[in-house]
Amino acid sequence: MFKNYFKIVFRNFARQPFYSFINVVGLSIGLAACWFLAMYFFHEKTYDAFLPNANRIAAVALDLKMGDMEGKTTNTPPPLGARLAEYPEIETTARTFNLGETLVKREVKNSEPLIFNESGAVAVDSTFLDLFGFEFVQGNTNALNSHLGLVLTETTAKKYFGNEPAIGKTLSFNDRNFTVSGVLKDLPSNSTLRFDFLLPTKSFRVIENFDWSWIWLQMDTWVKFKKPITETNLAKLEAKLPEMVQKYAPSAFEKIGMSWEDKMKQGDKYNVKFLPLTKLHLEYADIDSRLSTLGDGKQVKMFGIIGIIILLLACVNFINLSTARSIKRAKEVGVRKALGSSKGSLIGQFLVESSVFSISALFLATIITALFIRSFNELTGITFTISSLYQTNVLLVVLILPLLTGLVAGLYPAYYLSKFDTIDTMKKSTGTGSRGFSSVRSGLVVFQFTVSIVLMLGSIIVYRQLSFAQNSKTGIQKENVLVINNTRNFKSISEREVFRQKLLQIPEVKNVTHSTFLPSLGAFNDFYEPEQGSQANAVVQNIAISSYLTDENFVPTLKIELTDGRNFRANSQSDSASVILNETAVKAIGWKNPIGQWMRYPGNVNQRFQVVGVVKDFHLYSVRAAIEPLAIFHESSKTYQTWGSYMAVRLLPNTEKAGIEKISNIWKSSIPNVPFEYDFLDKSFARMYQSENQMASILLVFTALALFIGCLGLFALATFTAEHRTKEIGIRKVLGASVMGITALLSKDFLKLVAIALVIGSPVAWYFMNQWLGDFAYRIDIEWWIFALAGVTAILIAIATVSFQAIRAALMNPVKSLRSE
Repeated sequence: MFKNYFKIVFRNFARQPFYSFINVVGLSIGLAACWFLAMYFFHEKTYDAFLPNANRIAAVALDLKMGDMEGKTTNTPPPLGARLAEYPEIETTARTFNLGETLVKREVKNSEPLIFNESGAVAVDSTFLDLFGFEFVQGNTNALNSHLGLVLTETTAKKYFGNEPAIGKTLSFNDRNFTVSGVLKDLPSNSTLRFDFLLPTKSFRVIENFDWSWIWLQMDTWVKFKKPITETNLAKLEAKLPEMVQKYAPSAFEKIGMSWEDKMKQGDKYNVKFLPLTKLHLEYADIDSRLSTLGDGKQVKMFGIIGIIILLLACVNFINLSTARSIKRAKEVGVRKALGSSKGSLIGQFLVESSVFSISALFLATIITALFIRSFNELTGITFTISSLYQTNVLLVVLILPLLTGLVAGLYPAYYLSKFDTIDTMKKSTGTGSRGFSSVRSGLVVFQFTVSIVLMLGSIIVYRQLSFAQNSKTGIQKENVLVINNTRNFKSISEREVFRQKLLQIPEVKNVTHSTFLPSLGAFNDFYEPEQGSQANAVVQNIAISSYLTDENFVPTLKIELTDGRNFRANSQSDSASVILNETAVKAIGWKNPIGQWMRYPGNVNQRFQVVGVVKDFHLYSVRAAIEPLAIFHESSKTYQTWGSYMAVRLLPNTEKAGIEKISNIWKSSIPNVPFEYDFLDKSFARMYQSENQMASILLVFTALALFIGCLGLFALATFTAEHRTKEIGIRKVLGASVMGITALLSKDFLKLVAIALVIGSPVAWYFMNQWLGDFAYRIDIEWWIFALAGVTAILIAIATVSFQAIRAALMNPVKSLRSE
């Protein structure tokens, strides 16, 4: 019996190759899209699952309110780890400290040294390796017990030592030698922690200097619990922690002249929280963190839903065409029933046929995914391999879905036709009695185009918001600004100033400034106390302020607008006690006449600064965040120390190539042992929208796929409708109907369905995109013309798809049309 089923399947395929081809291709594209997105979905959902004790590890966070600043952060103070280790629920604690840009050098016998400027160096406690349980290639968890120990990843070891054993070899970090004591297996792409070098925290005096401070939030703290983490045991431990904070934090605040009790009475808070590692990647997108791997759970969920929807669209096509074609086989069903076929055997025939088609689509999808995996990698920024496609959880989804599709696609038409009497099924071959199928097909077409319109509207809105973000005025002129990002390797400020003066002699260079940080490249954050009134001891509640340490060239180089007061003066000793604020800082403090007012920095024994200027607000980061209070201090103030050190060089337009070449030559002669590395400020701003750009690209690709699959089905249904109404078209032509009239007749029903889809899809798209735009402090408005554009586009696509077959049918010779039936 099954042999007979397969014979009929292949005969039908040969008799109707057009429909069979569209069925298989449409479903295979849907399966391939779902396959890719399932791979991406499980990659994001299984972050850190490779760690042996991931369910017992948590990041420590602070739930803070300090003046006007409020929120959660994984930035924690140095002493917190040791205090948490005192609790019996916790097995191990470890701290990490990002070392920023670091000059790494390896001396090579009889050759030039290997020198690289690295950003993947992290200082960690000796307990770090035991806490996380990373897999070693060489060495063990005691590798960082020595003050000068060094652990590398496998790829980094090959970069510096080739195929030689790395253990026992020496690398220099900013002219300090460390000896390799361990090599770790490379971390997978779904690891929250990313690093190339691990060095002991006890080798860095800056950490030791702040071991007392509960305000210097420059470290990340990690804990491993003795038991798997649950909401209950986290809540119980967190309830004990306010007592610990109350015991240790007040003395640190008093040391810098701040009263802990007064701050708490004013409504401030300082609560310690735990963020489970298994949830960290996707559930804390809005937290302030140095971790660059934190993702967006909503976005991942959205792409998972899009993958399912794309597959549904392909399945809808498959079911739609299967049901449409099965009507033409009503006579076959009637003959089979007349010859004694049972209802079960008829259902079996249809199920086998649809299963063969769906399995064929799966094989084709396998080829498509292998061919396009590199393109998908470029789209997501993740390096997937062929083996990633065949992970167990991904394969389960990919194998189950086509089987279900085949079952549904075969079961509905089989059950529908097999339940009629023989005479009824013979009648259906003439086209009567097919309203049940017609209404189902119409509903499925509406569903397809509703989804396509929602995705289209989403793509338009995402691209408009990105365009707004990337092209909106940031308050600075970021174009033509070259950023040199490792200037802290100059041995002295005077050496750096000599280099700056040499750059100013280049004809292509207009201005040069040095700063600890630049817009889009971070800032130093701390609390300041604005003074009110004429008394030096009259202060208001402290506020959180971001700041730069820079020179008198900062404002003119970035072309920042001064709205009040003056810029720093060259060689002015008094400006070591001066500060320039932005408009937001002035508003936050509440000064009506800020020039001449004073503010204190408790973090440096209440060092005082007088406001000499106010600049117009400019964006420090992306438009996702509101502009925050900013202070610009002159570098001569030496108010704090930070690893940041950048030089911004404003070049004349269209002189970039010549300017970079000349600057590179001066760099090599000034500081020959340090690689010359540069970037452009506008590109740095653009990179802040990397996740949004990836989202937009993925949306665009899958919107195109949704439209293609929808049009594929629409084209096939239009062809089927034209064939089904061949006699009617012939009669109409004999009676004088025009080609345009017949084309309109055949097209109008489909266009009505697209119009219904537009009505349904528009409010759905508006709701979800309005939610997405809510994450941006500065955003576009969703205007009516966006919906009009999407609607017109969908209708034009539908017209183009349907009219080809409609015109072809209308041009057919009526004699042939009438003869065909």
